Amino acid sequence: MVFNRLAFAAFEAWAVTKLLRSQTFHRAVTHVYRKVNKLQPPAEELGGTKLDVPKGDSFLKHFADEVKDQMGFKQQQKPPK
Repeated sequence: MVFNRLAFAAFEAWAVTKLLRSQTFHRAVTHVYRKVNKLQPPAEELGGTKLDVPKGDSFLKHFADEVKDQMGFKQQQKPPK
């Protein structure tokens, strides 16, 4: 009976040590922690840079506006809709 307890205690110590050294275990704990605390993952975990595709000709419009402003042709401010 005593031998079984010692064997189980030794196995438990080995299993806990193995688990705490596991990178997979730490990733899972981090994932659960972020879910519970409603945190966003850091940028390096998102998988690189994802650039938004520009919609329409907004770049050309902004470029033309800047050129007009630099040349002295001020635009009138349009009221917001």
